[in-house]
Amino acid sequence: MTEFTKRYYPTVCIRRAEMKAMEKLPESEKMKMLPIVLLAPWLNSIEFENTHRIVKKSIGNTPIIVDIDRYFTSDSELPSRQFFRSLLDPDKGPSLWMDLVESHQNYIPCIQTLGVTRDNIYRQVEIAITLKRGFVFRLELEREYDLEIINEIVSENLSQDCLIVLDYGYGDRSEVIEMKISKLMDRFLQISTDLRFVVSGASFPNSFSEFDDFAESKLIDERLIYNNLFRRFGNYNFFYGDWASTKPRRYDGGGSKPLPRIDFPTPNSWIIARSKENEWDFQLAAEMVTRLPEWQDRPMVWGTGMIEKAAKELPGGVSTGPQAIASRVNIHLYLQNNFGNPTPSAGPQGKWVDPI
Repeated sequence: MTEFTKRYYPTVCIRRAEMKAMEKLPESEKMKMLPIVLLAPWLNSIEFENTHRIVKKSIGNTPIIVDIDRYFTSDSELPSRQFFRSLLDPDKGPSLWMDLVESHQNYIPCIQTLGVTRDNIYRQVEIAITLKRGFVFRLELEREYDLEIINEIVSENLSQDCLIVLDYGYGDRSEVIEMKISKLMDRFLQISTDLRFVVSGASFPNSFSEFDDFAESKLIDERLIYNNLFRRFGNYNFFYGDWASTKPRRYDGGGSKPLPRIDFPTPNSWIIARSKENEWDFQLAAEMVTRLPEWQDRPMVWGTGMIEKAAKELPGGVSTGPQAIASRVNIHLYLQNNFGNPTPSAGPQGKWVDPI
């Protein structure tokens, strides 16, 4: 039975926040979604094998889609980095990639096509079919692909489990993005109206001064883009994805040390709690979040527990930027995985019970 059904498709990287956030999700939630995991070396690991260990620790043995994180760059000569660069080689990389996929039974492969010959693309698909896990064409809109070959393979394998992921990258909602996706969708739907698609992207902000003192919240543009496209493509197999409230590595941080900040996701927006003028620390930012009316509808998951413990000055709550990010990602994953379903009420506040 295909895994490519109507469900949530979050894109996650091999970074501390995403791995911790996934690890702390209930197992039932991990089984409902189908993560797209972008593989890269784990921290400063010597061996690439540590990447697979952290994925297993965080997600377990549930099926995941895997691709290469092409935003990861390193000139290091560590074996993990050398192996990663070998995966990107257009001649030898595809074979190494499929060997990697084959050795992990829960990995569903994205077919590598950038700079890859027609024969090597076909060979990957042949191996994927023998593995009987399905296969994915993941297209990042900022890159150039030979769509003729991809269309050809898709049209020749309509009986196979194939998914097309259209990732528009990082940026706020725009008509240009929606037009590009619509054009690609129209092209593929000419092959078959039974094809399955995921539309994904990232829009979590890079700067936060405009959100000081709850001046405004940040709408989740990924939802707005999906909703707009759904009006046209909702009758097809058209599924929602996002970057789990993160962004590609290229857009990560940099510059001066960020102010303490708590980000509280809701189904359609991110509420940013920070104050430069009033010099909020993590405890006060968390306390301010727990005073919001939206807090009453929070899901009872690890991330909200981390915020509540910080607000109450209990041990183990959010006290660092990485912990705040992991908490946000954890809440966001849960809410998008259950989008459209009522969140169980937190109920009246009684004696504190640690959910962790």
